[in-house]
Amino acid sequence: MTAAHEQRRLAALHEYDVLDTPAGDELEAVVRVAATVAGVPFATLNLIDENRQCQLTTTGFEGGDTARSDSMCAVGFQRGDVTYLPDASLDAAYAFNPWVTGLLGSVRFYLSAPLVTPQGYALGSLCLFHTERHELTAEQIDRLGDLATVIVALFERRRQARANGELATEVREQHEQLERAHADLGRAHAERATTIAELRRSNHELEQFAGVVSHDLAAPLTVVNGYLELLEEQLGRDDEQAERWIGSAIRAIGRMHRLITSLLSYARAGQAPLRAEPARLGELTEQALNDLRGSIDGATVDVAPGLPVVEADPTLIRQLLQNLLGNSFKYRRGDRPCRVEVSAERDGDQWRIAVADNGTGIPRAQRDRVFEMFAQVDPAAGKGYGVGLSTCQRIVDRHGGRIYATETPGGGTTVVFTLPDAERVAAAS
Repeated sequence: MTAAHEQRRLAALHEYDVLDTPAGDELEAVVRVAATVAGVPFATLNLIDENRQCQLTTTGFEGGDTARSDSMCAVGFQRGDVTYLPDASLDAAYAFNPWVTGLLGSVRFYLSAPLVTPQGYALGSLCLFHTERHELTAEQIDRLGDLATVIVALFERRRQARANGELATEVREQHEQLERAHADLGRAHAERATTIAELRRSNHELEQFAGVVSHDLAAPLTVVNGYLELLEEQLGRDDEQAERWIGSAIRAIGRMHRLITSLLSYARAGQAPLRAEPARLGELTEQALNDLRGSIDGATVDVAPGLPVVEADPTLIRQLLQNLLGNSFKYRRGDRPCRVEVSAERDGDQWRIAVADNGTGIPRAQRDRVFEMFAQVDPAAGKGYGVGLSTCQRIVDRHGGRIYATETPGGGTTVVFTLPDAERVAAAS
């Protein structure tokens, strides 16, 4: 492994914040179960940092720290494969290890299942050993590998819980700052500019919090919807008024679920890591159209041939195109067939991509406002929540581009956004 890879591995290990901390009941239970599955008296959860092997929790013996150079698990844990030796004294790579020779131990049977993160970094291993020769079945080896995966999942859950707690604390602090800012605003007009800045920063943190909370709101809505459907089956057959009430409640839940989905998309567009790479705009457009196939409803979509390769995050750009194309299908005119065109033209070291339709259009006075959160041209129409274009704005901003709306010749809306050209970025690099 390269020095750079080792530095990234160590960073991943320290990010989990599990070294030199109590293992907890769950991890201790997994290690005990591993020993039972293997049918051996000794098991340990080993974490390997720069210089040492830390035995986080053990079964059958009292653990501690040892030098990494003495560790059996350090020999091959970064390969990512399970190491299984019925008798380690017969293997050249381990026969002279102090844990085998009697200096630190007299290990014969040895199995090491590496703890590999979702990003591919090995943190250490789930280690089983015995002072006698011992053999396992393929089924036992597979299950021990599964238990190593469970340990990493527990690490992940701890890390996420810690991050959520820090985020909640930060949002609470921001909320308190916002309340103080409101009080200060009443006392002095001179502080107004500072108060607005605090408000915007607080809103940004609350948007991040919304991404976490909205996910938790969706699950109970699904449960409520299920019970309403059961009530509809039981009561709706004989009671028309109950059927109307239940139908209204189900439709309200549907609207709430769509709003939560929109808020989650908005939050993820701003929080998800930006993984820019050469992305084929034509392929992303086809994928977005495939996602929207239920909404096309007879619309004609012309995708210009030879759409460019841009330097962008494919997932976010696919979401951007899906939002823009979805708006074109949603806000079509009833007096003519819906027609949408996707095109691109070079503009210096970037591309200007346009999604043009012949729909209802956006009044000139509102073309800047529609990119604001919850802004709608016609709220009474009930066709959306004013989140889609603000999500598009976030995505384009994160790519260093700009986005704006104009009128399509002959009527309708054309949304234009800019993205870096992948070839120019590669040449500059």
